[in-house]
Amino acid sequence: MKRLLFITYSLGKKGGVQSVLTNLMNELCSRFDITVLCLDGNEKFIFHLDPMIKSVVLNSFGDIKSFRAMVFMDKYFSWLPKKENFKNYIYQYGVYCLLKKWLKNNQQNYDTIITCRYTLSSMLSTMKGINNKTLAWEHINYKIGGFFWFTIMRPYYKNLKGIVYINKESKEHYKKINPNSILITNIIGEPYESMPYVSLEKKDNLILFVGRLHPEKNIKQIVEIYSNLSHSGSWKLVIVGEGVEKKFLENYIKDHPNCNIEITGNKTKDEVCEYMKNSKIQILASETEAFGLVLVESMFCSNALISYDCEFGPASIINENNGFLIKPHDKKDFTEKLQLLIDNENLLKKLNISSYHESQKWKKDNILNLWEKLLNK
Repeated sequence: MKRLLFITYSLGKKGGVQSVLTNLMNELCSRFDITVLCLDGNEKFIFHLDPMIKSVVLNSFGDIKSFRAMVFMDKYFSWLPKKENFKNYIYQYGVYCLLKKWLKNNQQNYDTIITCRYTLSSMLSTMKGINNKTLAWEHINYKIGGFFWFTIMRPYYKNLKGIVYINKESKEHYKKINPNSILITNIIGEPYESMPYVSLEKKDNLILFVGRLHPEKNIKQIVEIYSNLSHSGSWKLVIVGEGVEKKFLENYIKDHPNCNIEITGNKTKDEVCEYMKNSKIQILASETEAFGLVLVESMFCSNALISYDCEFGPASIINENNGFLIKPHDKKDFTEKLQLLIDNENLLKKLNISSYHESQKWKKDNILNLWEKLLNK
């Protein structure tokens, strides 16, 4: 049985990477000997991990030199512009030193190493004898990373065993760096894959947003679009998530007590699935996405979809069978399409049915076959 090592920063925090990583490891652990290495020092994991999976937890602040350097900056350079950026580079250097030391003593125990963050992939791509057994599993819009990670470090990906990317828009970029690059989309996992079709008649008049409440998600635009709809209060906007825009939402609801908007905060996966099951329309207005996992999850729950055609992801998911892709920041068209679905029950029902059928092509068997083929090379 081949031995795999997954490396990530954390399984102790909620997030898309943590969810899809846990899903994949739980699915593969009966076919591979799996260890996960976490770097945040947190031994309490958010998601259920199969008992067959071994875990190692390191403290990413364990490199005493980088820790002291960050304390020094806080004490003597608090005035420095973009101080936090400098501190992050120091922190990442400490992670590099910690990883290099640990892998020097342990890498021989694993046939393949899979890194789950571009910074970690960049670090291992420079480590001779380790890079040629490492797969970079990219969960991001490949354009992010800034000058250091994108321009200087990304070319070192050529030294890796291969790259796994999750959206078709990334193909040309990664293939140029490393020909051993492959598209494998994320496993959706339970409870979504077991969801039966939910008819429109069994759903409530809910428009749903699920995600981080951060500026790049365009929460303010979502509220503006919803406020311009004509529905006499018969429809409700439910926003699931936490983030810096929560205060804006709370103030908006306070100033518009009849707006019919609900903020739920963070919810468990099962609770999010329940919201999706009860809603009719899932919306997304992001500036950028790595994939758009929430859209596929909503399809399994028989939702129509409306999203900006942002980089990257939604264009790989949304088509005439499940909803509408809107030109970024075209609030007028977004509002019109959302109004169309509210007013036209027959169209909404048609999309409700075909969206669920469309979701079946995202089931895990095909995805797992690609991973098995790659890992058994």
